[in-house]
Amino acid sequence: MRLKTTFVAASVALTMTNAAYAGSEIETLINMLHENGMVSEAQYGRLMAELEQNKTQSAEEKAAVDKKLAEATKPSDVEVTIDKGINIKTRDEKFTTKIGGRVQADAAAYGGEPDMGDGTEIRRARLYLQGTMYNDWGYKLQYDFVNSGNTGIKDAYLSYKGFDNLELKAGNFKDPFSLQEQTSSKFISFMERGLPSTFAAGRHIGVMASKANKHWTLAGGLFGDTVSKKGGAEDEGWGLGTRATWAPVNDKTKVIHLGLGLNYRETGGANEAQFKQQAESHLSGISIVDTNVIAAVNDFYKVGAEIATVQGPFSAQAEYITTSVNRDAGKDLDFNGWYAQAGYFLTGESRNYKNGKFGGISPKANVGEGGIGAWEMALRYSTVDLSDAEIDGGEADSVTLGLNWYPSPTLRFSANYVDVLDVDGGANDGDEPSVLQVRSQWAF
Repeated sequence: MRLKTTFVAASVALTMTNAAYAGSEIETLINMLHENGMVSEAQYGRLMAELEQNKTQSAEEKAAVDKKLAEATKPSDVEVTIDKGINIKTRDEKFTTKIGGRVQADAAAYGGEPDMGDGTEIRRARLYLQGTMYNDWGYKLQYDFVNSGNTGIKDAYLSYKGFDNLELKAGNFKDPFSLQEQTSSKFISFMERGLPSTFAAGRHIGVMASKANKHWTLAGGLFGDTVSKKGGAEDEGWGLGTRATWAPVNDKTKVIHLGLGLNYRETGGANEAQFKQQAESHLSGISIVDTNVIAAVNDFYKVGAEIATVQGPFSAQAEYITTSVNRDAGKDLDFNGWYAQAGYFLTGESRNYKNGKFGGISPKANVGEGGIGAWEMALRYSTVDLSDAEIDGGEADSVTLGLNWYPSPTLRFSANYVDVLDVDGGANDGDEPSVLQVRSQWAF
């Protein structure tokens, strides 16, 4: 009997090491043996103690396995997506970064006078980093590799958005002025902006506050000089800029936009200014109107009025800009220019509008996904007058016809025909150049 009991107890102990037995089943078996007198009290106590020890070990092993499994399947603290750029963000969205850029490759053929050489160029080749830190802080750094040194720096700023719809910005960025200038070169309807872009305020180092709502925007800032300005004995120039827009109608396919911009610049120690413009083409580098350097300039200010609309596939916009130049010697000067343009999407898309400027185009059906992309026709008339008093910079009028094809939101192919109707005055008086130019663009 003792041998049999010992054998049974040993068998029970052996089964306790076998993972195939559940703890409750073993405990039931031990209790049955004890009740039937097949194990002694001492044996019963040892078996129950070992059972409890095994239960504890099993729980610890399970916890260890669960921990390893949780670590192996834990999602990353960082999300990376690719959609019109490389987007990186933490899961709590405290930090975000977007890597984007654009490459624009142009070819142009010129006719008429003045002589301008045909050719090709990389118009822009930019990369940028843009994102947020700790929710409310923003940043952007954009560099154009077509330029060199600090002249390649475009946007380089920090911003703070901790207030309700109010953004504070410090660094290098565009002065708030002109609809066609505030709209990125990726999204303008033509390869180049109209002739009045000679009055563009450009980018300067400064501080600015801006507020944007669905139906209106307001921005104002104080600016120093450009990033390429070198130091020296003379003070650099400085300026003030403000722009307000109102969109009483702002729906996805219907927009009415009105805008007004003011820009003032004090010339500093340079005490000079110059305004010039090419034939709505960049490659030749030859200006058809040019004031040359105007001396004894104390300051100048610009006023720009804007109007635009989107009605389904149809869009139109126009601007008038006047520039008044105040001189320490000689008569003060007034220059001006305006343009009007219209576009129509043959495939039914609409221009995107947000925060007082136009954005990118998303085709209804991309090429490669069963569609033909988006096709747009556009027409523009523009004029600029850079002659006043003894300054004979010339006056030019131009008509541009454009065709744009957007195979996808990141690709665009453009063809423009520019016909300068006449240059009146200046070094190119009587000239009527024409341009046929094409562009391929990858913007992400």
